[in-house]
Amino acid sequence: MNERADAGADAAGNADRSHACQRLPVWDAYTLIVLAGTIALTFAMPAASDHPVAASVLLAGILPLYLAVGHRAARTGADDTPLAYGYLAGALALFAAASLVTGTAWYAGFALVPHCFQLLSLRRACTAAMVVNMVPLAALLRYRHESSVIMIMAAIGVLGTVCAVFLGSWIDRVITQSRERARLIERLRSSQAEVARLSHAAGAAAERERLTTEIHDTLAQGFLTILTLLQAAERRMPPDDPLRAAVEPAIRTARDNLAEARALIAARPPVALDAAPVAEALRRLTATFGEETGVEATYGIDGEPRPLSPAADVVLLRAAQEALANVRRHARARTVAVRLAFDETAARLTVADDGVGFDPGNAARPDLGTGEHFGLLGLHRRAGTLGGTVTVRSAPGEGTTLTVELPDEPAAGTGG
Repeated sequence: MNERADAGADAAGNADRSHACQRLPVWDAYTLIVLAGTIALTFAMPAASDHPVAASVLLAGILPLYLAVGHRAARTGADDTPLAYGYLAGALALFAAASLVTGTAWYAGFALVPHCFQLLSLRRACTAAMVVNMVPLAALLRYRHESSVIMIMAAIGVLGTVCAVFLGSWIDRVITQSRERARLIERLRSSQAEVARLSHAAGAAAERERLTTEIHDTLAQGFLTILTLLQAAERRMPPDDPLRAAVEPAIRTARDNLAEARALIAARPPVALDAAPVAEALRRLTATFGEETGVEATYGIDGEPRPLSPAADVVLLRAAQEALANVRRHARARTVAVRLAFDETAARLTVADDGVGFDPGNAARPDLGTGEHFGLLGLHRRAGTLGGTVTVRSAPGEGTTLTVELPDEPAAGTGG
């Protein structure tokens, strides 16, 4: 939770910086207007300037320096950077030089003082603002004005410094509070997301617990009863009774399905995958299907087998089980071929039979009474969680081919 909150705070800080950068064009326009107005006053008040052209060139030089260096320093969102010091030192030098040749250069301080608070920490910004306001006063001493004029300009400089410090401090406090509020909001959002995740996890756990109880009380108990009855019937049969050939596969199927139900209750992978990789599990599944149904069932592997994720193993095994179950119930097939293929990017399972086939379009409309096609729809969902695809090619009288393809690096998901 704390890591999420810290990440949220970092995100909030980045958002603040991005927000401040979005306002840089406003400061650019403000700086341009102040400098242009100061240059215009320099020419409009020739009595206050010894060299208006030189003063204008010096003042105009502040703008490209700001755009080239100060702008980059402001975009970083950090205080007291080397770029900030470099820009302010250069701008202050140009400002001081201009103040020596024209008294109207003092108005350019209205552009430089905000830059101090924009680029420096509060204490250093206050010091820099004081220097900006005192530079014109020092320049006045060169002209040896009357003491009353100097006193008035000194009072104006002091007042300007006090106002700059007050406004800068107030703005800095507002910005700090805004950033803290943004961090708190981000932490609140992170907390809400965590609460939602935990609530979802708790709901999923409760639903799993409910399904586990239902499976135990219905399917597992039902398979256990069937298995008990079949075993009792088998014990009563003579050793040479021909019905044993039908009862023994039924006992094996009931035992396997009871094990599957118990695996679901324990939230384990399918039983067939406990003892062997998916390639071997598919081979056994195909061989058992052929023995139980009399259908000529073949199994093969194309490419070099490699380990897959547990979720992919489950999807491939469930796909083969579903396809063979459909062949058993509906296809009336003579042959069925199961193939597992590996290439550089995917694993592919194909189950093809030569049975009666069906219209794949009807698979999108499951029969609520018999439950037919629900298995195919579930298979689509299972493969989809791993970024895979399921393709069914069939037509009446032409057999059926089911293909499941899973990418080599599937998305996280559960397939069991």
